[in-house]
Amino acid sequence: MWTLEFHQKEIRGHEQGYERPCVIIKSFNNLDLAVVIPLTTKESKYSLYTIVKIPKGTAGLTADSYALCHQIRAISFDRIVSKRARLDSKDVLKINAVLIDTLEL
Repeated sequence: MWTLEFHQKEIRGHEQGYERPCVIIKSFNNLDLAVVIPLTTKESKYSLYTIVKIPKGTAGLTADSYALCHQIRAISFDRIVSKRARLDSKDVLKINAVLIDTLEL
């Protein structure tokens, strides 16, 4: 899990912005790019199968958080602010399962 900076002026609609934790799901070191899933602490009022709850205390999170698997983004490495902690393998498996379903892989 990493902390990334999403500049607010580049955000539209319901996209996530500001500095926030993210899960890097794929890193392209030769391109200085990563594919990430942003997290939020706001529980959705909608029951979306694309959201994975990550419990407080996991990977250094101070509140229950939600991985927004429907908001996958490619980001430049220069947006990375800091490394947090490793995500539990059970949470990684949940995110993988949701991505397989969401992206119809």
